[in-house]
Amino acid sequence: MNTLYYGDNFESLPYRIFLDSNILQILQEYGAYIWDNDIEIIDDMDDRIKVRNIIALHDIFTLSFGNSFEFALSQNSIEEVFDKGDKSYLQWAFDVLDYWMSCIDEYRNLEAFSGEGKKLLKKINEECFNYLSKKDKALFFDAVVLECDAFLTMDIKVWKNRKHIESKLDIEVFQPYEYWEILRPFAALWT
Repeated sequence: MNTLYYGDNFESLPYRIFLDSNILQILQEYGAYIWDNDIEIIDDMDDRIKVRNIIALHDIFTLSFGNSFEFALSQNSIEEVFDKGDKSYLQWAFDVLDYWMSCIDEYRNLEAFSGEGKKLLKKINEECFNYLSKKDKALFFDAVVLECDAFLTMDIKVWKNRKHIESKLDIEVFQPYEYWEILRPFAALWT
């Protein structure tokens, strides 16, 4: 799949997105801007890429909540957050996990998962993924099992290997600003 071009193919947009733990942390740390549009929190930041990603997260979540987007977490996500030892961060992660579980509940009698993700699981243990840490492998394992369309991250090492990951695991890897660039042409459909 061509990562950054969807043309007018609304149905092929990535809707089920796995959130890397670094995204969870940014959502909590910069929530005053992302959720409440408090621009002061990012005004003095020097890291342009980080600011670009934070602004994109604001745009993504402004657009996506109340629409058909699903943001996924897993037990491995919670364990990564728990390891940080920050109770408020952990509570935030549980709140996002609760949102994810409500997305799954919306399927009611329909299948939330087709089983296609399980067919790809063997690939994550191949030697060609040794550049991923044990924790990153676990998160990609979960993202594949949960049949996510994309993996949202700000981890540069993971992002730099996105072409390989996408070709092997059939899941796209985006930084927030890239995902927003995909959604932006369709934003008027949701507002």
